[in-house]
Amino acid sequence: MSYFNKRKSSGIFIPSRNGFIEHTGEVGNGSINSLTKVFGYHPDQLYSIHCSGAGKPKIWAIEIEVFTRNIAFVMVDSSVTYLSQKDVNKHLKEFSVVKEFNALTTHDILANAVENGSFSTEFLAKVLNLKDISSNGMFYSEKIKTYLYFTDGILSNFQVDDGLMPYSRHLQEVNNKVFGWISDLAYKYWPNDDFKAKREINIQSDAWSQVPEAFGNKFIALHRTENGGVNLHMLLVCHYNYPINLTQFEEVNHGRYKIENGDLISDPIIIFMGNFKYYFDRSTEMLLYTDQI
Repeated sequence: MSYFNKRKSSGIFIPSRNGFIEHTGEVGNGSINSLTKVFGYHPDQLYSIHCSGAGKPKIWAIEIEVFTRNIAFVMVDSSVTYLSQKDVNKHLKEFSVVKEFNALTTHDILANAVENGSFSTEFLAKVLNLKDISSNGMFYSEKIKTYLYFTDGILSNFQVDDGLMPYSRHLQEVNNKVFGWISDLAYKYWPNDDFKAKREINIQSDAWSQVPEAFGNKFIALHRTENGGVNLHMLLVCHYNYPINLTQFEEVNHGRYKIENGDLISDPIIIFMGNFKYYFDRSTEMLLYTDQI
């Protein structure tokens, strides 16, 4: 008999009162998705934290319930037969619920849940600390600033509480200075129309996510706004062939341009704004081309 044979574990540990204990029951095919179902979750309900480090990692992945730090199970190397809270905490040291579940991630999680019918009232009540929730109706989550709509006990729709789209919320989270430039200008030119001001903010924030190199873009100086920001949407239009019509132009540039109508019905509509002239087809109202002034 060899004294050098070491016991192999199942490679799965679950939380217990005093830390973690090895799971020795059903494991399916051993994959994360299979284990998720074994432990009674839908894959949409868990979020994976993949672990790395020098050499062979002791912990491979930590599965947590979305919007929380609640651990569902931990996947480890089969050589690990004991797992302490300290071992797990090393990998959660830099983890932040607010940063990890940002506006973009939260939107994607909820959108997938609606599509898959995977979030029950019971599950969301648990992870979002909702009280007195019922199977049908609308409920507000302070934690993610979102209205949640339920039908027969399943999340069927959702709506953020401030009218901002995911990229606007994300920009506000990661670069409040840029968001402030965009927001201040939108409300200056739409002072009495919150809906249209937020529409402009959403358009510009979406452009921020698409402009190559963002504020390091080589065309930035050509599209500076009066408050020191940048008209990112028009940068895409002028330099990256982003399509736009007159209505869309008005939505994002209200009060900041001059129109030269022309004399003939065949003449394009010419708009002067900043460093550019914009030529729109009179019948289709689509942008034909631009000229730098």
